[in-house]
Amino acid sequence: MLAVLGSEKIFSYRRYKTDILISAFISLAEKTAMESKILKLEEQLVAAILNSDVEVLEELLHDQLVFVNHTGAILSKKEDLAPHISHDLKITGLAVSDRQSQLFGDTAVVVVTKEIKGSYLNQPFESKLRFTRTWKLYEQDWKVIAVTSVPLQVG
Repeated sequence: MLAVLGSEKIFSYRRYKTDILISAFISLAEKTAMESKILKLEEQLVAAILNSDVEVLEELLHDQLVFVNHTGAILSKKEDLAPHISHDLKITGLAVSDRQSQLFGDTAVVVVTKEIKGSYLNQPFESKLRFTRTWKLYEQDWKVIAVTSVPLQVG
C-alpha cells in the first residue's frame, strides 16, 4: 500500500509540474502576442498623431484619458485632440527611438523617445520628448488611459 501511495504522489507531482510548464508556455505565448499587439497599436498611434487622424486617435484613446504634457498641464482626451481637430498642430516629422514596454496583466506601459518637428499656432517647434503611455485592455480593445511627456535635451 505504501508503494502504491508513493507512486501516486510521484504521478501527481509530475502531472502538476507538467501543468505548470504548459501554463507558463501559454502565458509566454499570450504575453508575446499582447506585446506584439501593443507595438502595432503604438505604430498606429504614431501614424495618427503624424497625420492628425482624429478618427484613429478617438478609437485608441480612452474617453477618460489623463495626459500630463511636457509643460506639466493636465489634459483630457478632448483637450488633447483639439489641436488636431482645429489643425493648429501640424507635425512634419516624428522619429521614434528607445521604445520599451512592460506588461502587467491587462495593462501595458510603453516608454518611448520622440523627436518631433512641426508647428503649433503657426509657430515652428522642434522637441525631443520621452513619453510614458499606459494601455489597458477593455474586453478586446486596448485603450491609452494615461500619458506623460518629459522634455529631453535636443542634440
